[in-house]
Amino acid sequence: MERFARLDWVSIFLAVAATLMGVVVLYGGGITGEELAQRKLLWLVLCVVVMLVFANINYQLLGSFAPIIYASGILILLLVLVPFIGKEVKGARSWIRFFGLGFQPAEFMKLVLVITLSKYLVLRESEIGKLKELIIPTVLAVVPALLIGVQPDLGGAVMFMAILFGMLFIGGANTSVLFGFAIIGFISLFTPMFLEYERYVIVDEIYNALREEHFRLADAVRILNFEVWEVAENLNYTTRLVQDKTLVTWAKETLSQGENLKIFWQTAAQIEKNSPSFLRDMLRNSTVMIAIGATGIFFYGLGALGNFMIGARWMRRVANIALIIGLSFSAGFMFNKFINFKPHQVIRIVSFVNPDKFQKGAGYQLRHSLITVGSGKFAGKGLFKGDMTKGETPFLPEWYNDFIFSVVGEQLGFWGAAVLLLLLFGLILRAINIAATSKDDFGAMLASGIALIFFLHVFINIGISVGILPVTGIPLSFVSYGGSHMLLCFICVGILINIYRRRFINA
Repeated sequence: MERFARLDWVSIFLAVAATLMGVVVLYGGGITGEELAQRKLLWLVLCVVVMLVFANINYQLLGSFAPIIYASGILILLLVLVPFIGKEVKGARSWIRFFGLGFQPAEFMKLVLVITLSKYLVLRESEIGKLKELIIPTVLAVVPALLIGVQPDLGGAVMFMAILFGMLFIGGANTSVLFGFAIIGFISLFTPMFLEYERYVIVDEIYNALREEHFRLADAVRILNFEVWEVAENLNYTTRLVQDKTLVTWAKETLSQGENLKIFWQTAAQIEKNSPSFLRDMLRNSTVMIAIGATGIFFYGLGALGNFMIGARWMRRVANIALIIGLSFSAGFMFNKFINFKPHQVIRIVSFVNPDKFQKGAGYQLRHSLITVGSGKFAGKGLFKGDMTKGETPFLPEWYNDFIFSVVGEQLGFWGAAVLLLLLFGLILRAINIAATSKDDFGAMLASGIALIFFLHVFINIGISVGILPVTGIPLSFVSYGGSHMLLCFICVGILINIYRRRFINA
């Protein structure tokens, strides 16, 4: 009875209540939603059982076996990439199926990374302020991020880097160093994405320039749309277009004809010439990028030498700034040369800036998400009365997963969405409180990492739904439909309960 009383009923209530809100809004989503709601209820029963199991497993054992747990997680991620083991869904090979049940290893790898980093940061607590101590944590996060990125799942890969930075900050790493790494990472990703975006936004201009004298080529450009660049650079490129395959094949054959291909590239070059862009031309110029990178590294060497010889600390600060600039442009050049982002990945990232330019795909989803969440106003349309998710082709695609918050806003309005936010952020604050009252450093780091996982999912998913963040496949914890992430969330709650309970044992 005492064991039962020491369960953290606050965390259990918040988690179950948020999940039941997800069940309710799913049930209001038509016949498809009713089926998903029933499945989510079954998952809830399983998740509660698993939560109670983890609530009774000493969390300190997780730290003791952290290397084995991490290695096992990496092995499973590698198995996902094996064709006859991993299952491809919506263009990403990210699933494994056992006995008819599918799960996404990437979801559970988030907790694995938190466990591993928590153990490492506790062991190296006194040294973590040094730059060299950041190498191992970075490798631990980059390896799964790369494996998930090649599935491809760009949103999932970025999540791992966010977890890394959050855990290092919590663990006491030098904030200046973290800020520098953040700048380098941003410019590294920004360079290839910006250059790809610059190409995508002129597709309509290319079509308009061609349609008078080269109408067949113009039609081919219109059909291939944003993937015209990949086809033009690699005639064997397999498009993700879902329209008439015969039409797509015709467009590829038309574009690939020698004279047509030449006209296409000449037209594109002329349009870019007529619309000069200093940033585009600088980032595309390999010589300039290498020169800026090399100059920054050179001045870092001079500053470091000056600081060593005359002890001027300001020279060290200038040297660090020069190093950040040098590494940023060097990394941007390398990423642009060797990282090939797919059209849908770039469009997902940039479409939230101008959704009207991308009225299909991610832009379409964002526009309809904003309409859906706003249609509920303050009081909502009422339970089960939402009409944006009904029918075989709903107004809002992926409403039951990535855009579930928009459906909450539609059915329950501002006040219902506010209640959901109170439940979710209440659980995050509860996790922080458990971390603060933990009797050992590993428990505190682990609880903080779990709070970070919840926060990132809530912040990113809701940010996507209301248009302040680019569209990525990040579910809303406890609320979205999806067994893998839901199970991860309840495992995390089970660990929180265990940390909460063991403070009585350690007292």
